[in-house]
Amino acid sequence: LSVGRDHESSCDYRPVRCPNNPSCPPLLKMNLEAHLKECEHIKCPHSKYGCTFIGNQDTYETHLEMCKFEGLKEFLQQTDDRFHEMQVAMAQKDQEIAFLRSMLGKLSEKIDQLEKNLELKFEQAERGPDGVPQGCLHAEPCSLFQDELSHINARLNMGILGSYDPQQIFKCKGTFVGHQGPVWCLCVYSIGDLLFSGSSDKTIKVWDTCTTYKCQKTLEGHDGIVLALCIQGNKLYSGSADCTIIVWDIQNLQKVNTIRAHDNPVCTLVSSHNMLFSGSLKAIKVWDIVGTELKLKKELTGLNHWVRALVASQNYLYSGSYQTIKIWDIRNLECVHVLQTSGGSVYSIAVTNHHIVCGTYENLIHVWDIETKEQVRTLTGHVGTVYALAVISTPDQTKVFSASYDRSLRVWSMDNMICTQTLLRHQGSVTALAVSRGRLFSGAVDSTVKVG
Repeated sequence: LSVGRDHESSCDYRPVRCPNNPSCPPLLKMNLEAHLKECEHIKCPHSKYGCTFIGNQDTYETHLEMCKFEGLKEFLQQTDDRFHEMQVAMAQKDQEIAFLRSMLGKLSEKIDQLEKNLELKFEQAERGPDGVPQGCLHAEPCSLFQDELSHINARLNMGILGSYDPQQIFKCKGTFVGHQGPVWCLCVYSIGDLLFSGSSDKTIKVWDTCTTYKCQKTLEGHDGIVLALCIQGNKLYSGSADCTIIVWDIQNLQKVNTIRAHDNPVCTLVSSHNMLFSGSLKAIKVWDIVGTELKLKKELTGLNHWVRALVASQNYLYSGSYQTIKIWDIRNLECVHVLQTSGGSVYSIAVTNHHIVCGTYENLIHVWDIETKEQVRTLTGHVGTVYALAVISTPDQTKVFSASYDRSLRVWSMDNMICTQTLLRHQGSVTALAVSRGRLFSGAVDSTVKVG
């Protein structure tokens, strides 16, 4: 049999099919090479990326010289390799999660059995050797055990949410549904308990986060994806892929002005000192806010790539681009410091009382000391671009939240720089975060907004 199989694989008379197209007529192996030279169904090797070329050997070679994908083949191959690595990593994480779930189930069963055995022991002890009830003698130990049991169950009930945090466990409490495309930005108006969300469906939705938890209104006006939202006073500012900034009156939820702001998409917006800052390709524009008008004050240059992240404090503006964070003095709008980082483009920035934090294209979160500007830590754990960062601070502690392409949110304690929770509550990449009154809002590619 083995001899027969070896002969069949090498036999020149073995029927074969053309690898270019199954509609080509059946061939003998000896004729395949000649057929391939004349075949009219040769596809571009980059067809999986979208190239539609189909032709013969001569036109194929000519096409390769002009194919727009040929010059990108190394980048495309690297992207494929990285995507495969991420798939492998996700599969490994899925296996780890399944294992942890099974272990949690076994632990829960053991605790249930221990609880039953202990109750039986207490019943026996209460009778006493002389039949006199002794329940009062065991009240305190029982109470202590119940407290410990509740403590253990609280940890087990976290499931795959990560490490136990005695201060606060963040859980999803609700979902806002209504957008017809990915959610790219969020902004909270705390005075009226309103949440604004911008989406690929070119709209901004206004959500009541206090009483009805429903969409109050859908704002329409942009001709492209809504990428950025910012509030100053009683005005909402939205930036879009249509290169405009729209000004909205929050009191009546009406559009009051449209400004052609950049030659490229408006990626990010932030306000401070009655100024609005907008980030785009290699540029930050500074606008004076005058009523419903925006007056261009200055354009900040010297940026090496897309400005996808802006954060403003009382005295400084922080901007992120390719492997760089620039710190600008808000008073004179001059760059006073440059932080060099790694991991590709900076997609997100957060600033706490003690740290500057940024999320990058290549999964990393970098942390600097805000006073010395020295990098103190690189936080790892995400397996995709870190799209958004947010901060919740209390007198006792500061937490930083990170949202990623890997569909997860992570909660980081800035006291010890460790991840205290991992939240898996979206079905797509998590792209936007907002915090208000101790609540965390997250928007994602699955078109939903979660609150917890």
